[in-house]
Amino acid sequence: MLQDNCDHIAKDIDSLIDAGKWMEDALDIEWITFQDKKFKAARVLVAFGGPNIWVNTQTNTVEGYWWNDRANAYFKSNEDLDSFLEEIYTSS
Repeated sequence: MLQDNCDHIAKDIDSLIDAGKWMEDALDIEWITFQDKKFKAARVLVAFGGPNIWVNTQTNTVEGYWWNDRANAYFKSNEDLDSFLEEIYTSS
């Protein structure tokens, strides 16, 4: 079930058209920056409390965690999502 959730989210990102719309359901964002604090990537929390699922734009993976279980699914790099996240980071 955890792997299925991660696979589904990865497929959604692969077919993503509107990053802003997709980000409306984001629960939290962890910023990944270079040493000079410039944007590098982000981890976006998309599910919480069982399971926890993060979308990691640095590694292009959906990372799922539920107790001792872990699951990963890969997605294609998505420039629209990366650009949207960078815009959020630089405007804050």
